[in-house]
Amino acid sequence: MNGSDGTALDRLRRARGISDAEEAREFYARWADNYEDDVYQALRVTGSEHVARLLKTHCPPRGDLAVLDAGCGTGMLGSLLRGIGYRFIDGIDISPEMLAIARRKQVYRHLQEADLNQSFSAPERWYDAIVSAGTFVHGHVGAEGFRRLFAHLKPEGVMACSISVPVWQSEAIPDLIAALPADTLGNTIESVIPGQPPDTHMLVLQQQG
Repeated sequence: MNGSDGTALDRLRRARGISDAEEAREFYARWADNYEDDVYQALRVTGSEHVARLLKTHCPPRGDLAVLDAGCGTGMLGSLLRGIGYRFIDGIDISPEMLAIARRKQVYRHLQEADLNQSFSAPERWYDAIVSAGTFVHGHVGAEGFRRLFAHLKPEGVMACSISVPVWQSEAIPDLIAALPADTLGNTIESVIPGQPPDTHMLVLQQQG
């Protein structure tokens, strides 16, 4: 994808109109090379920064703590986590082209293709922390994917993620959270694109011990 495909915001809007896994793979295969220019340079999307700060606050880096970056894309969130001290980070994503770019950053221990809307295996069965930015948006991953991810947390493990307001409402995320063995450590609504209205829940849960 390039400038002839419209603006960066146009491409982001098309991404949020994706309807199934095959469309997602095809769309991100075309967008992978320009994704970071669009999302982080042109639009200055801050979701990954928000999530990294939340994890550091509620689950500071220590020892051999293992983190799963779900929907890791090109690896921006993993790079931020590595930069603030997390050493053992695994990533999963639906797009092999996005994973190839993440691999070049050399911040992940393991990278694996996975569709969070289906049953999936992660590089490890249990994690001390799970993070996700830009994955729980319209046309991507909903409540069932959230539930599957949460099941990979160790007791007292922390999950920090961004969830768009439309997904929060349409997927009844509050009801899902209420049914999980989890404590809510934080939940605010933030804007992830500077100058735009608040549109994203920044959620932190802790698996009960």
